[in-house]
Amino acid sequence: MNTLTNAVETTATNKVVLNDKQKKARKATIASTSTKLLYAMEESRITWEEGAYRTSNQALYQVLAQCLQFCGELSIGDAKARLASLEKFYKSRNYKYNKTRPLITRVIRAVFGDVDRRRLSTYSIVLRKAQKLNVPYLELADWIEKEGGVQEIKLGQSETFVSMADKAEMAKEHFDNMKALGTASSEMLSLTADADFMGDTCVLLAEQNSQGGFDIKVVIRNASVVKAAFAAMYSKQQEVTAEAKRVVDAANDAEAKLAKAA
Repeated sequence: MNTLTNAVETTATNKVVLNDKQKKARKATIASTSTKLLYAMEESRITWEEGAYRTSNQALYQVLAQCLQFCGELSIGDAKARLASLEKFYKSRNYKYNKTRPLITRVIRAVFGDVDRRRLSTYSIVLRKAQKLNVPYLELADWIEKEGGVQEIKLGQSETFVSMADKAEMAKEHFDNMKALGTASSEMLSLTADADFMGDTCVLLAEQNSQGGFDIKVVIRNASVVKAAFAAMYSKQQEVTAEAKRVVDAANDAEAKLAKAA
């Protein structure tokens, strides 16, 4: 039985028809009960917000602060040792390690595991923004709260804005599921191949020849160059998607006009 009506049923349990006085009394009781319930629910919300919710968020912010601290600046030698440790951790968890992704994104994946990708992306955006603004890791929790929480920080960017790092990351996810257009191999290319690079992405700088093939002249493994290539791939995908939508919309408009004319 509804909480509000339950509070007044005892006044007219056995009456099929309520007189005017009883109707007014019922409305007054429901109004009073409604007010009490609203105050009680508000109090419950405050208790939750200042208790379990806040405690839970604070615990999350502390983990994110540790991730930010882990990604702090190091000397070249120390940074290499950190990356080696991170890659080893990935292997121990059977995660696919992608050197082209931002360090913060890789660390978050290591810490939070296989959760919703949108959640990982949100945490990555928050920490990269904090890093850009030089927010000290000890002040990260206060900064996130001041900004309104992780979701507010993420939504603080333009809805259409996609950073180069995110473009590269999304393109890489699509790339991993694509079929190979072809395989290039030669004695010279084999000299640039190394077992340590197995599964890593690289850029092949080539020139199209008169036979319809491609003459590969340089193999580039630089992370920034690879990231730029993925970002360019993302932009091309957006162009293709937009063109496909335009064609579909035009076809739908044509069908609608024909139908209307008929």
